[in-house]
Amino acid sequence: MISVSGSALSIATNATKSSLNAILTRLAAKDHTLWGPEAEAEAAIRLNWIDLPTSSRALLPELDALTAWARTREISSIVLAGMGGSSLAPEVIAKTFKKSLTVLDTTDPDQIKAAIPTDLAHSLVVVGSKSGSTIETASHKAFFTKVYQDAGLNPADHFVIVPTPVRL
Repeated sequence: MISVSGSALSIATNATKSSLNAILTRLAAKDHTLWGPEAEAEAAIRLNWIDLPTSSRALLPELDALTAWARTREISSIVLAGMGGSSLAPEVIAKTFKKSLTVLDTTDPDQIKAAIPTDLAHSLVVVGSKSGSTIETASHKAFFTKVYQDAGLNPADHFVIVPTPVRL
């Protein structure tokens, strides 16, 4: 049985706890009607994240290979180019685990320039876009492509592209 837990529940009424558990059960069942009729169509195609604790295990060999690739290139700095939801979770994860990550979630030219790693040869740009067509993220990719080319480096050796939706 699925149930809500945690210390914050100590202030909740039994009715509130019951409501939260009912919502959690519906969410676990990927009930796309939870967000109302206006959001049903979008919610119906955006709930695969619920299965990620088990379905993402299939990605472990690829992630292991990517990690090995980064180690052989002695990657020491990572820039994440992504707007909104494409950058929020990675930023939280990096801060939680005290990992260095430059998050580029802006169109401010000074911040974009400041995100250029000092050691380009040992840097990586991760480009994340849910739609694959976010103009800001595409602009970041184009900018960093030129930065690597101007430094005499092959941009393909310094990019990881993460599009979504990723089907697992």
